[in-house]
Amino acid sequence: MPDSQDSLLLRLASHVGLFAGMPRTALLRLVSRAERITQPVNGLFFDEGELGASFYVTAMGVAVVEKKSGGRWVELARLRPGDTFGEMSLLDEKYRSARVRAAEPTVCLRFSGYALEDSPDIQAVIFRNMARMLSRRLKATSTEVADFKAEKITAAEAKAKAEEQALEQPGPAMRGDEREHLRTGFDAIESGPK
Repeated sequence: MPDSQDSLLLRLASHVGLFAGMPRTALLRLVSRAERITQPVNGLFFDEGELGASFYVTAMGVAVVEKKSGGRWVELARLRPGDTFGEMSLLDEKYRSARVRAAEPTVCLRFSGYALEDSPDIQAVIFRNMARMLSRRLKATSTEVADFKAEKITAAEAKAKAEEQALEQPGPAMRGDEREHLRTGFDAIESGPK
C-alpha cells in the first residue's frame, strides 16, 4: 500500500475499539494485511449462515447487521466508520449468526483470522478487546431481554385483570321478551321430553 494510504488506514485503525492498546508497530503489521472490500447499496459483506473466518472494520459508509426472524429481516445494529463486525468468527470459525448489508455505498477493511495466526501479540490485544466488547454487548442484551420480559409480564397481567373485571361485571340487562324466552327454555329443559 502507498504511504498515504497506510497513514489513512493507520489513523482509522487507531480509532477502532478492537485495536485499543495495540502498539503502533503491531498496528502497522495488522493494517498491511487488510483487504479493502467495497459494497454498493444493499450489497452483502456476508450472509447469515455463511462460514466465517474473518472480521471487518467499517472505513466509510453505513452498514446494517440484520437477523432473520419470523420470515423477515430485523435490523440489530447500524455500523459506522470505526465499527467492527464479524469478529466472533475469530473465536469459533463457525457460521455467521447474522448478515451485514451496506445501507449506502460502504467500504470496509477485511482481516482474515488465518493471517493473524503468526502474530500472537496482535491476537492477544484483539481477543482481550473482543472479550470486553462482548461483555458490554451481553450486558446490554440482558437489559433488553429483561425490559422485554417485563413488558410482556405487564401486558399479560393487564389482560388478565381486564378479563377478570369483565367477568365480575353484570351482563347487559335483558329485555322482557328475552327473559321470557330464556325462562321458557329452562322450563322445557326441566320438564324433559313430552
